[in-house]
Amino acid sequence: MNDKLDKFLTRIKDKKVLIQGLGLNKGGTGIAGFFIKHGIPIKITDLKTETELAPSIAELENLGGNVTYVLGKHNIEDFIDADIVVKGPAVSPENEYIQAAINNGAEILSDLSIFMEVCPTEKIFAVTGSKGKSTTVSVLYSVLSVYTKNCFLGGNISISPLSFLEELNEESLLVLELSSWQLRDLELAKANARFPYVIFTNLMHDHQNYYHSMEKYLIDKLIIAKYQQEGDLLLIPAKDSYIKKELFCNGQNKLCFGDKSDAADIYFDNGVGYCRDIPLFDDEKIQVPGEHIRNNLLSAAALCYLALGIDKEKLSEGIEKFHGVPFRMEKIREWNNVTFINDTTATIPEAAVCAVKSISAKSLVWIGGGTDKNLDFTCIKEIENIPRMIYLLKGTGTDKIKNVISRKDIKEVSSLEEVFSDMLPKLKSEDVVLLSPGCTSFGLFQNEFHRGRVFNECVNKL
Repeated sequence: MNDKLDKFLTRIKDKKVLIQGLGLNKGGTGIAGFFIKHGIPIKITDLKTETELAPSIAELENLGGNVTYVLGKHNIEDFIDADIVVKGPAVSPENEYIQAAINNGAEILSDLSIFMEVCPTEKIFAVTGSKGKSTTVSVLYSVLSVYTKNCFLGGNISISPLSFLEELNEESLLVLELSSWQLRDLELAKANARFPYVIFTNLMHDHQNYYHSMEKYLIDKLIIAKYQQEGDLLLIPAKDSYIKKELFCNGQNKLCFGDKSDAADIYFDNGVGYCRDIPLFDDEKIQVPGEHIRNNLLSAAALCYLALGIDKEKLSEGIEKFHGVPFRMEKIREWNNVTFINDTTATIPEAAVCAVKSISAKSLVWIGGGTDKNLDFTCIKEIENIPRMIYLLKGTGTDKIKNVISRKDIKEVSSLEEVFSDMLPKLKSEDVVLLSPGCTSFGLFQNEFHRGRVFNECVNKL
């Protein structure tokens, strides 16, 4: 029995509910399925067409329910008429349709704000940051799953937490990946959501086509710790240009992860991960390449140790069981002694730089480039001489990369198929082929996941 859920359903009974954005990545179907399951009529509006949304529509049709669709457009009248608008996460609160709803007295919610209102457990492990969120929450889930089966994972990792709401109880351990947009929407919904166990992975230049300043981006990210209380846990980088201990003043326990030389509380030393001088696991347990990923794993293990006192044996087992997240430094295949790695979710230059530097192979083929998000690509200069060959997918980001690096042998291409056609005859034994674009995918692909799937298809055809 969930008294919070009963209270919410009573509150919204007989209200007109409009969902803005169905999409294809499970978020929209998760919230729509929640309302359908509880017998609440909904209207769904999306700029994509019925054909484009066919998989998501089919999924909802299997649930039945009273659903009205307005597709291929938004009607301002639908927003004015709604009592509740469940806003899409990437939609700005200043969006004209959202403003029309607000001006007419509508309540603006999100799937996460609804979940936090009805969630029965307070044992929540939350992660935000520019990069490393999905890896960190996945490691948390891997470790916590060794500790208990009453453990769940959701959020920005394309799993709506509403999809497993009925399985939760007061003792459940919950892991949430939270984007800046999701956190901002919690504030818009006046959710006052408290996350007692938090990791803030980093803050890098990202989404500057949306935020226009790093300060505004940081403000939204800081919401993750805004309602923490004395004694709650907050893990932050020991060395970050924007994240500083003095930004957090709620009496939470603040610990830093990073290099021991930076006076970090959580660090590696001689092949062992430590938290306040307590050994947590040996780094030989790590199954995924990349120095940046090592820190994700260590911070996750440390949070589990600090929050629950999980011992070294279980921490080590959880770390060893983690084999990576799809599209994040994911080893796809070895073919003719050539290794193919898919890091399509590296959508900012710094992420691509970390990925390239993390490859220990002597011979690297780097596939990068794409569309810019109003970012600074100067850091790409650090890796210009590491790859044996460089392929760049056409786009505004690629134009910036070419202005930064001085190599004359770069091949600019219009598709991944073109990359493989040109690359295959030139591959050598022990090459590593890395897709780590450092840019968004728009223009040539639907999104970064579509880009990743196309790369996998090209690899698996070999």
